Amino acid sequence: MTFDEILNLILSIMAGLVTCIPLVVGLIRTTQKAVKEKNWTELLSLIMKYMAEAEVKFSEGAERKEWVMAMIKISADSLNYDVDYDAVSAMIDAICDMTKKVNPPALEASK
Repeated sequence: MTFDEILNLILSIMAGLVTCIPLVVGLIRTTQKAVKEKNWTELLSLIMKYMAEAEVKFSEGAERKEWVMAMIKISADSLNYDVDYDAVSAMIDAICDMTKKVNPPALEASK
């Protein structure tokens, strides 16, 4: 092989690597995102389960939320999910606000 052939071969390999590396990085990011989204549904079901349990165990809303957040922190390791606790806290507040609108106190008292 001549020097020109070796140089062309090296350049061809480098061009292939320059094309493949971003594709592999994109594939890894997409795979990680898909795993997190899969675990998000598990996290959401755990939050709903813990919220239902907290309704029975505690009378104060702050105690309920504190217990649910503690249980989510404990469960996060088993889910292999990087939990954004601020987002979870905001979601719990939003769910509670929604249930207050769906089940207003006047309707609950009449039952």
